[in-house]
Amino acid sequence: MKKESVFIETYGCQMNEYDSDRIINALNAIPTNEPNNADIIIINTCAIREKADHKAVSAIGRYNKLKKDNPNLIIGMSGCVAQLYGKKLLKDMPYLDFVLGPRGIPQIPKIINNIRSEEKNRPIETSMDVEDVFDISPYHQEGKVVGFVSIQQGCNKKCAYCIVPTTRGSEINRPMPEIINESQDLVKKGARELTYIGQTVNSWKHDGLRFFNLLDYLQEIDGLERIRFTTSFPKDITKKMIDSMKNNSKICNQLHLPVQSGSNRILRQMSRTYTIEWYRDRIELLKEAIPDLALSTDIIIGFGNEDENDFQMTMDLINLIEFDTVYSFKYSIRPGTPGEKMKSHVPDNVASERLHILQARQKEITLKKNLECLGKIENVLIEGFSKQNQNDLFGRTSTNKVVNIKNLDESHIGKIINVKIIEAMQNSLIGEKI
Repeated sequence: MKKESVFIETYGCQMNEYDSDRIINALNAIPTNEPNNADIIIINTCAIREKADHKAVSAIGRYNKLKKDNPNLIIGMSGCVAQLYGKKLLKDMPYLDFVLGPRGIPQIPKIINNIRSEEKNRPIETSMDVEDVFDISPYHQEGKVVGFVSIQQGCNKKCAYCIVPTTRGSEINRPMPEIINESQDLVKKGARELTYIGQTVNSWKHDGLRFFNLLDYLQEIDGLERIRFTTSFPKDITKKMIDSMKNNSKICNQLHLPVQSGSNRILRQMSRTYTIEWYRDRIELLKEAIPDLALSTDIIIGFGNEDENDFQMTMDLINLIEFDTVYSFKYSIRPGTPGEKMKSHVPDNVASERLHILQARQKEITLKKNLECLGKIENVLIEGFSKQNQNDLFGRTSTNKVVNIKNLDESHIGKIINVKIIEAMQNSLIGEKI
């Protein structure tokens, strides 16, 4: 029987990218970049902000014409928006064939078979009561240099602004042997760098083992040259974890550690369980152990009744720590979260102005950090052809900075080489092989 082709349009975080690869494997399908040629089109969605909701619905609408031209085409929605709105999506979009929540991925072969055999059947799978959460491994193209491994599903933190516990459920931690086996399989297929992902990845624990134990075990995998992980939770940054990061030669000198706000008052409203003093103390310990550690963070502007003083505290933190990268957004009310019940919210125009101020300042800091790389020799893992110029190759430093390199042939892909940085821009660097 001929394999079906699947086109997946993915929105949101690295967990969603990983889930899209799992869907491909679950279907045993051929991935395609051309929706016009696909037998199945799936929009894998993110619900973290209202704007992401709208993008997902708009994306589905774009493929309605293809459905009219090809009645056999199956169009589905997966991910967090699918989990959040379920039956409403099928009611509002008659051309949508199925709805699939994040934990329902193992059921997708059955869903497609049912649709093919029963024309009027429009299944919905959004149950949280799933035992085989990690049963499906991700699709990985042979020779692809980087990959993801999920070590955790769901979240127990209950932050007031966050919809993840609703859309992905309570925290489930994956057993160590499964993590090791999937990692080894990806390395056999050509991966040299793996990013271990979870909603609060450093809270992982299983059978008496903690996250720092996992990092130590991962170091022993032959052929795995680089280890990254995301997203970490500040309160779960322990001294043992920091020691493991310092002593593990494969862990990259980069950490994403969301702070969300520089104000303790707003952090309490967010139910973040740590103080700014705690956060700064963790940063100091990390920098003492790993002086060249690159830091990134998330900031939410305009949560609750954030005032000018709260915002200034966030700006003070940005200026003090000088993050390499900041992902910043206006607060978006999410259905079913504690934040939805709050009586006061910052006016949109005020939040927009504050966001503009923060992003403008962060651009200056990021460019300054990149300019500091000029003349340095960096170890760069070459990942493939540059998006800016298909004649160039690109890779990333241990600190996660993108470097475009001229005059390299594709035999360098998958190798770590010494590169001298000769030019620095806002979002990337240019280098030459030493």
